[in-house]
Amino acid sequence: IGQGALSMDPDLALHLEIAAVVVMAVIIVAVAVMASGGACDDAAGATGSAAVHDADVEAALGDDTLMTYELATARKKEKAKDKAKEKEEEEEEERCALCLSDYGEGDAGELVRVVPACGHFYHASCGVDKWLRKHRTCPLCRGGLRPQPPLPGLPRPECPPMPPSH
Repeated sequence: IGQGALSMDPDLALHLEIAAVVVMAVIIVAVAVMASGGACDDAAGATGSAAVHDADVEAALGDDTLMTYELATARKKEKAKDKAKEKEEEEEEERCALCLSDYGEGDAGELVRVVPACGHFYHASCGVDKWLRKHRTCPLCRGGLRPQPPLPGLPRPECPPMPPSH
């Protein structure tokens, strides 16, 4: 084999180098997309993630979260597990955190909006709907609008802790 067979045209060498760089860039991008959760989530962009949040907001603003103050307090008392927690929540919910007025000062059937995830509630007329649409969190605790499932591997509240090993 002669020396001419092993030499390469400089233009061809440049094109091969550019192609190699492009292939490496594509591989790096593909690995980054896969590591971040997949192309489907990122391809949806802001509209996909916004649609999930919009669904949370609309669920938080649904008819089942609008109720009388009496019904909201009765539901909260049903969910309280011990007297200390119940007492703490009763004190916390005596007045609206937005307008600072006591509940029940107006009509007996005064309407409140209950945040599904945390159970905090506010006068329906105080603009909490506007807050929920804009901030997508509870005004009081800043928690999300819907309950989150427990993380895997973490102990559940109903499970007693393991005794220390000696």
